[in-house]
Amino acid sequence: MSETPNDAAVLVDAALRRLDAEMSVAECHGVLAGWLCAAHGLTREQWLGHVAPELNAGDVLAQEAAATLEGLRQAVVAQLNDSMLDFQPLLPGDDQPLADRVAALGEWCQGFLLGMSLGGLKDVAKMPGDSGEALRDLVQLSRAASYDVGGSEEDEEAYTELLEYVRTAVLLVNEELNPTRAAPRLDPTTLH
Repeated sequence: MSETPNDAAVLVDAALRRLDAEMSVAECHGVLAGWLCAAHGLTREQWLGHVAPELNAGDVLAQEAAATLEGLRQAVVAQLNDSMLDFQPLLPGDDQPLADRVAALGEWCQGFLLGMSLGGLKDVAKMPGDSGEALRDLVQLSRAASYDVGGSEEDEEAYTELLEYVRTAVLLVNEELNPTRAAPRLDPTTLH
């Protein structure tokens, strides 16, 4: 999926609706990211079996929707393994009301925790390094829909900081559970 985040969200939303999946784009992306972090691999069949257990092989539109969700799986695998740490939760853009973005962040965190469970996580206390603390924080953030959100600049800044924390927490969990073997790529534009 090489689309912009908004384009990708539209495509994933259409695929989920076509497959009668009962989850939002944010939750779907969170489940996928959590599952990939916890289970040292997630096949197309496992992923689609969870998202669309009633997938009809004869339904061309359903197969197209499944291909979109498989593309999402491949994109998230690439992001989580990218040495430039390019992973981003798939959430509504800044053009959406802050309350909607905060609620989606909570759904994303719920999905991530569910995905970790689907991937085999049984006990947060046994997580290595700082991952256990990060997951406990994500539990708190999964309740974000209940937060009282205004529209002030301070609320926007707080949301931005929470979003960056979630992104960093996911990368931390993934690195501690699936250490990378390749050295980070240098961005040639930052060399002087």
